[in-house]
Amino acid sequence: MPTNSENNNNHLEKIEKLIESNARAIEALSNERRAAENERRAAEARLDRDRARLYQAMADLATSQASLAQAQAGYYSRLEEVDKRQDELSRRQGEIVEILKLLTKERNE
Repeated sequence: MPTNSENNNNHLEKIEKLIESNARAIEALSNERRAAENERRAAEARLDRDRARLYQAMADLATSQASLAQAQAGYYSRLEEVDKRQDELSRRQGEIVEILKLLTKERNE
């Protein structure tokens, strides 16, 4: 039968092993938490970079849309000028035709 001293020693050994096991578990959990925190920070940094790129792309798109609208406005303005010139040329052509008709008529008389 084990003596009181042997029981105490066994009990202390069990406690020491339990303490060592808990220390290893705490260390492993701390390492995992540190790794998870590092990964979270890296993911957050990637998200920040992606967000900045997205905002830049949106700004570039808005600039391109403004440039397109400006180009379209210029195109339609020039198209309107061409239409006005065409109307004027058509009117003049009509006048020339009328003058030619009068000249032909006078010549034939």
